[in-house]
Amino acid sequence: MLNVCIVEDEQSNVDLLTGYLERFGRENGEAFSITSFRDGLDFLQAYRPVYDLVLMDIQMPGIDGMETARRLRKLDENVAIIFITNLLKYAIHGYEVQALDFIVKPVVYESFAARIKKFVARLHAGRRREIVLTCGGTIRRVDVADVCYVEVEGHYLRYHIVGGDFTVYGSLGQAEALLAGAPFARCNSGILVNLNFVQTVEKDCVQVAGDRLPISRNKKREFVAAVTKFLAEY
Repeated sequence: MLNVCIVEDEQSNVDLLTGYLERFGRENGEAFSITSFRDGLDFLQAYRPVYDLVLMDIQMPGIDGMETARRLRKLDENVAIIFITNLLKYAIHGYEVQALDFIVKPVVYESFAARIKKFVARLHAGRRREIVLTCGGTIRRVDVADVCYVEVEGHYLRYHIVGGDFTVYGSLGQAEALLAGAPFARCNSGILVNLNFVQTVEKDCVQVAGDRLPISRNKKREFVAAVTKFLAEY
């Protein structure tokens, strides 16, 4: 299911775009979860990085769509944006916020569907599996493939991630559930390792992304078996 957010101040346009998405879904075997906001500021205040696509009207009262998109990029660098606009002259400014495309009003289904089809193809071709980590007021979207290992620190978890660590409140069991299906295994009771980053396995330690991590006696057999199985399948 693809998560789409419509930011549009006119309810009639929200209803139109919603209907178009539902029609596209029926015709192309896609499912959409659709959320809408009538105001850019309300959208930003409620924003969580869970959307695949934002359909953004440019001309809105208060802060317009372009300014909303600029602020959105500070919260989420990856979400796709397609602008909805009355005037083509606004489209060039979309490059400032890495907009994927634009649609000119009045929105015709055939034009809309062509752009959504291009977006969906691009998403499926390069889709990554992401998780959302939160700590205090900070929200971070992380590609599971970039998590080297997760380490318990008291009541917190330190995610060792390509590009910088991130600490959240939680248990290792919660991390395992979040990362289920990806090639992770415990080398001891407090560390969960991404097997893609294993460099060497020695008698009582494993080198992961340049760090030497201890392998506990009671986890060694299970961990070595997981590494061996992963390498055989790889």
